[in-house]
Amino acid sequence: MKSRPVIAIVGRPNVGKSTLFNRLLKNRKAIVEDVPGVTRDRIYGSFEWNGRTYDLIDTGGLDTQDPSSLKQSIRQQVQVAMREADIILVVVDIRSGPNALDADIVRLVRPLGKPYYLVANKSDNARAELSAGEFFTFGVDHVIPVSAAHGRGVGDLMDLIEQDTVFEDAPEPEPGAEEPVRITFVGRPNAGKSSMVNAIMKEERLLVDAVAGTTMDAVEVPFTRGRRHYILVDTAGLRRKKAVEAAAGQRRTAPAAGLEKLAGMHAISAMERAHIVVLVLDADRGVHEQDARLAQLAVDRGKGLVIALNKWDLVKERRLQDDVRQQVKDQLRFVPWAAVVNTSTVSGHGLGQLFDQVLSAHDRWNRRVPTAELNRFLQTAIELHHPPMAGKRPLKFYYMTQPQVRPPMFVIHANRKDVPESYQRFLSNHLRETFDFPGTPLRLFFRSSHGVDHEK
Repeated sequence: MKSRPVIAIVGRPNVGKSTLFNRLLKNRKAIVEDVPGVTRDRIYGSFEWNGRTYDLIDTGGLDTQDPSSLKQSIRQQVQVAMREADIILVVVDIRSGPNALDADIVRLVRPLGKPYYLVANKSDNARAELSAGEFFTFGVDHVIPVSAAHGRGVGDLMDLIEQDTVFEDAPEPEPGAEEPVRITFVGRPNAGKSSMVNAIMKEERLLVDAVAGTTMDAVEVPFTRGRRHYILVDTAGLRRKKAVEAAAGQRRTAPAAGLEKLAGMHAISAMERAHIVVLVLDADRGVHEQDARLAQLAVDRGKGLVIALNKWDLVKERRLQDDVRQQVKDQLRFVPWAAVVNTSTVSGHGLGQLFDQVLSAHDRWNRRVPTAELNRFLQTAIELHHPPMAGKRPLKFYYMTQPQVRPPMFVIHANRKDVPESYQRFLSNHLRETFDFPGTPLRLFFRSSHGVDHEK
């Protein structure tokens, strides 16, 4: 078996697959809620056990008897995960005992010819473990009682997997390998985020449904384009708090509001880990205040930003196209430096240009300007627009540095740090124009250098 095996976790809804996933990863990457159907897409993670790294796939609840389109789509996702896996964990609920759905899933797994283990979850104590033997009626070789919620038996499960498996030697890492570019797609529900990731990958990697809320977890998808490696992160559609509460009230399901709130927290967490955020707008529905909030979240977190004006193929009339463009300018006027790309996930229009803009934003987000060039810029800016007075004495700038990137941060040392906002904007805009910084926010700070200027 390869040096880094892939383990897929499968099972019917609400048996604790995501809880086991989180337990092995030692974090809450997958959303866990006592409501069937929370996990829908394939969720990936990795963890170490006894010095060896394993890749782990969490999957949606598999219901072989439900003919609905969403359940059939989840089944396709599970089947892909099982094909990718080297080892399969079939999770059952020991408290409810064997049932027909569990048996169906075992019958789906067995013909694959891969090592699989039946994991009897929710074995919270020794008494509960006594029921594990009932599952041998499925004709399985292993039934391992665990409590994913409390960690009971999980180590025994991994020890058994390690004992049964012969591993290859790990390959040497390629010299000069770059870290993948993390691109997180955010937007309101049904803006087309999942469809965009699928179109980029040219496969139905993520679930797409007309019903808002199909994506709940933040789903990470590795992707290679040319020689560059990426991680594409699809997120739940984010709505205003009032809209979430109103929708939950109409459905009379309080857990739905809590679940959507949790999905939103995962989306924001994914944004914080991103390098570049792609804000996906639905051109057919126009630009709304919530879109501006999402853009502001990306800026506040110092992320590169590219705007995808999606479903452009649905906006046929020139007058409507001009109206949408004006909405983008008005609602997102605080990010004029973010590229706006018209896209269609149906035709693929604009997706190549979108990637070009993402790479440009990533390059500028990581860009460091030599100190000598910064100080030449500062001198030119002062000559172009003299600094205003700071109280009763002139404002003086001494030198400029760039202490960090991601995003680029600049510090100007002066005789005072309370520089008027209008002059701060002038310097920031001139800095962006001079050094060509599209797609990334800039941080500009002023530091009072006492002792350099003794003028009173």
